[in-house]
Amino acid sequence: VLPFGVDKLHVFDAPGLFPYTSLPHSSILINLFKEEKPQICLMGATVIGRDLGPRVSSALTSGLTADCTSLEIGNHEDKKEGKVYENLLYQIRPAFGGNIVATIVNPEHRPQMATVREGVMKKEILDADYKGEVINHDVAKYVPETDYVVKVIDRHVEKAKHNLKGAPIVIAGGYGMGSKEGFDMLFELAKELHAEVGASRAAVDAGYADHDRQIGQTGVTVRPKLYIDENAPINTIADYVINGTVEEVIPKMIKYYKSHSK
Repeated sequence: VLPFGVDKLHVFDAPGLFPYTSLPHSSILINLFKEEKPQICLMGATVIGRDLGPRVSSALTSGLTADCTSLEIGNHEDKKEGKVYENLLYQIRPAFGGNIVATIVNPEHRPQMATVREGVMKKEILDADYKGEVINHDVAKYVPETDYVVKVIDRHVEKAKHNLKGAPIVIAGGYGMGSKEGFDMLFELAKELHAEVGASRAAVDAGYADHDRQIGQTGVTVRPKLYIDENAPINTIADYVINGTVEEVIPKMIKYYKSHSK
């Protein structure tokens, strides 16, 4: 992780830390943060992050904004208190079912904590030769023995049915598809393009597609190279745009790719 610009890397290594259990990892972060007093703590909105983040923030009474889709640093004026706070973390996330985007700040408590939704940030190497400080810690000083009361005996990991997050091509359908049968056409086209099928919230709510195919602010964040969407802003500057009804366009695309695929 050092090439990504990490100045200090704190390492905790002990047999009882893998596989993940809540208590030891919570104790490590809680006690480390009490020592280091960081301004900001960010975690991925993964299964572990969604378990660990609330535990740490609760113990430190710092608050937590979950599932952020964007982050910024800026100033905040509290007109009621007559104060101006500098360099606060703007924690931006969908609210009220995705109908609005809320910006949340935490002026008084530290660290400012947030979990960040998968896929919304770019992973960029700052310097391949960057050298940060690596600090190895004695886990026993941070984790009491009572935290190891839970033992993982066995793990059963199911393979994901599909990979919307990493798909280079996504074909998305909305409520206008009209039915599950309408989505069947998208699946047929996706098969020819080696693509994944996504769905809007309205289509999922109507039962046209499974919930795990929902994309957007209230679903999976995707970064495809090709995204087929009639209302996408890029259509205003694109050289070529195919615009038509599902019944007209999709069967023609399926026929074309079937006849031209290797």
